[in-house]
Amino acid sequence: MNPKKVNAPSLKLVITTLLLIFLVITSLALIKDRLYTTTRYLRTGLRQQTECTTPDGDKSHLIRNLEPLISKEPLEIWEGLGKEEKTIKYLPSMIDLNRKKGRFIYIDLGAREYDSSIGSWFVKQYPKQNKEFEIYAVEADKAFHKQYESRKGITLLPFAAWIKNETVVFGSKPIVVKDKVWRMRPFGRIEGQKAQDDELAAVTKVEAFDFVDWLERMVGPDDFVVVKMDVEGTEIVLIDELVRRGTICLIDELFMECHFDRYVKCCSGERINRFNYSYNQCYSLFDDLRNMGCVVHQWW
Repeated sequence: MNPKKVNAPSLKLVITTLLLIFLVITSLALIKDRLYTTTRYLRTGLRQQTECTTPDGDKSHLIRNLEPLISKEPLEIWEGLGKEEKTIKYLPSMIDLNRKKGRFIYIDLGAREYDSSIGSWFVKQYPKQNKEFEIYAVEADKAFHKQYESRKGITLLPFAAWIKNETVVFGSKPIVVKDKVWRMRPFGRIEGQKAQDDELAAVTKVEAFDFVDWLERMVGPDDFVVVKMDVEGTEIVLIDELVRRGTICLIDELFMECHFDRYVKCCSGERINRFNYSYNQCYSLFDDLRNMGCVVHQWW
């Protein structure tokens, strides 16, 4: 009596199946490792694609020497913070700009009038080490455009900084405290379609441009780029997109106002409800950006 033979095709099928399972498990392990090493989710929800570095390596030594972030929400004194703050540790005070072989560029997002920040702060106070900077004023409000016509060395971009090239609603939500409403003229916050249907909101339509795409096309790793961002709440979306595309690392130094629902004197000292963002969330945003190698300062 002949011994029972093993079915050859069945054995091949088993071996092939085991090989495929091994390959799938190996591939999943590699994908998981790549995800954890190249993308980590920060507590503010930012998707970090890469660490921002310098030619000498990471920026941790520079980040450690920056002024401490203000961890507790200021409730009384706002004047004197931000551009007037004497404790700001500017990046050019820690590095030699001669090591940069490209252009020197300053971009003011939410420039408003010339003396709002360009003339009163960047021109007069920012330490430039005798470098001549290209200056770009990004301002969608037509009320401020004319004064830039006679300013030499400044390029006006008459658009709202956004993540798409499109027409957007530009305006401001009212401040509502109990039964009182403080209406405000459209001054810079992109509210979206819902603002048009709100009889309380002040809105107008303006053209917006994809700032992230523009930045990618305009500057390179050899350029020294300074950005001031005061865009009335839109900074959360802009920062998320800058991080997602990895473009955040093209910015050498960032001065950003993070807008949150804060106490204001105009409304009986109660907290406003315009941004749906807290100070703690803003603090975490700044902290996360520094942890990923961004030289960022709180702006008020």
